[in-house]
Amino acid sequence: MKIDDLKLFVKVVELGSFTAAANALDLPRANVSRRINELEDRLSTLLFHRTTRSLSLTRHGEVYYQEILKALAQFDNAQHVLTQSETGLKGKIKLGILSETHDILQPILFDFQDQYPDVELDIRVIQNGFTDMYQQGLDIAFHGGELIDSDLIARKILPLDRCLVASPDYLARKGTPSDIEAMHAHTALCFRWPNGVIDRHWQFEHGSVTVASTLVSNSIAFLKDATLSGAGHCLPAAYFGGESVGKSYLGTRPAGCKGGD
Repeated sequence: MKIDDLKLFVKVVELGSFTAAANALDLPRANVSRRINELEDRLSTLLFHRTTRSLSLTRHGEVYYQEILKALAQFDNAQHVLTQSETGLKGKIKLGILSETHDILQPILFDFQDQYPDVELDIRVIQNGFTDMYQQGLDIAFHGGELIDSDLIARKILPLDRCLVASPDYLARKGTPSDIEAMHAHTALCFRWPNGVIDRHWQFEHGSVTVASTLVSNSIAFLKDATLSGAGHCLPAAYFGGESVGKSYLGTRPAGCKGGD
């Protein structure tokens, strides 16, 4: 019995369908279905109840799943100990990053590969915000903002300082806000978080304001391009607006900067 087939069985249980497991593991669905059928044949028992709309474990399947989880944990631990002691880190990491973070993360990832040349990085571009790591088949994902799924383990990497930005063209047409309250008279471009909440409450070093959004998007890149085009003010992380500010594509108000997570 192959370890990979047992891991495939666990993945099908976790994701609830052959199709989801196939997508997560980059396998044809027919391959997943065939291997599960062969596993059931070897065990001489059905592991899943199958209908056209759902897939669920049988009583024997549930018992088998719990025992396989324990066995795979012990196997992975043994592999880890052996690999660490003899050859160092080795294997493949599926990594999800935002398209807007390429310039920030590339030097870090290249340094990692220099240090661990036997580790293959499989980099996937994900949407801004929370991504279901199981559905995407990811080991690690970079995420900005609050973590929605409490089952995931998170580590803070760096703070996200946010700055109020607008293009020189917009400021020439509409004027520069004299203070926070003046933002009520200006056009606001707002980010929509994955949970559907629109980020209209903008916090600054010396207060906050609730803006009236004229454009909403869940894409940081789209909001940045809209800002560069003179569509209004935006409050992105400095990492996404700062480079353009340095090139004088965007105007910024230093008093508008606020640290965050």
